Amino acid sequence: MVSRNLRKKDTPHELMVLDWVRSTGIGANSQEDFPPYVVDIYIPDMKLAIEVDGPLHFSKKDKKRDQILLEKYEVEVWRLPLKLLKASYKEDFISMLLEKGASYLDG
Repeated sequence: MVSRNLRKKDTPHELMVLDWVRSTGIGANSQEDFPPYVVDIYIPDMKLAIEVDGPLHFSKKDKKRDQILLEKYEVEVWRLPLKLLKASYKEDFISMLLEKGASYLDG
C-alpha cells in the first residue's frame, strides 16, 4: 500500500493539535490512511482531516490532494499553517472545531 510508505513520525505541532482536539472529548486519530495519502489528524465523526502545514507545503499540490480527499472519501481538510500554532491559538481553534462539530451533527 503506497500510503503506508508515506507515514512519518508525528511532529510536536501535530501532537499539540491532536491534544487540543482530544481535550474537547472529540475522538481523533493520528496519521490516518486515505490511499494514496496519509493525513496528519483525522476526526472520523466529523469526516475532517487536519493538516499541519510547514514551509514545505505546496498550495497547488495540496489543493489537488484536498479535492481528491473530498471527492473520493468525503473528507474535508483543514490546513493549519505552522506559524499559527501557538498556545494563544488554541482557544480559537477549539471554538472553530466545536462549531464545525455542531453544524456536522445538525446535518
